[in-house]
Amino acid sequence: MVLGMRAQTDKADADKLVYQMLTSSTQTENWHPAMIIRQNDLKETLEKGIYIVAGDSFQIKSLRSDFYVIEKDDSWIPLNDGRYPLETMVNLLMNRITDNQHPLALRHHQYGGITPRFTIPMQNLFDLLARNMQLYCSVTYIDEHEIRAILVLHQQKLNFIHMLELKVDTRKLTDATSIISGDLYTNIPQGNVNNIFRERTTK
Repeated sequence: MVLGMRAQTDKADADKLVYQMLTSSTQTENWHPAMIIRQNDLKETLEKGIYIVAGDSFQIKSLRSDFYVIEKDDSWIPLNDGRYPLETMVNLLMNRITDNQHPLALRHHQYGGITPRFTIPMQNLFDLLARNMQLYCSVTYIDEHEIRAILVLHQQKLNFIHMLELKVDTRKLTDATSIISGDLYTNIPQGNVNNIFRERTTK
């Protein structure tokens, strides 16, 4: 389903609709984009056997659609390994990890200063919002205790984005029960991305 300001009468209604969708009792369908890997898209990393599948950037150089793979049994699989927290976090946010069981604790920033809190399976967010969107992410901070990242879901046809600021305990990233907490901003005009991203990464 495509949601956005231009598909609704105003931003307040569009934000409420996203909230209603995410807090409904919809079951997770475990949807993931098709993974087509061309040899020319593979870029070596500093880690032996781990490659970047090169994607595109969105307005800002560090906001990208790349993800990471490792070779196994003559095929490429998305990396999901606690020894590589940055790469695993990127794959999680790019909806490349098929057994994503993380709870996602969100504060939803809606029009008018309304900020309800709720927790959903992280995969539900991708199932409900990402099918008609292009995903881009950037890890903005990482140490042995915490990873922070920004995920942007871009609806190209209607020219708007949803944006999530997320953080998780680095040591528990591959623990399916570990909570990823974040702030969700919905139905943002695409032209605001540069300013919003700059504000978030310079705090």
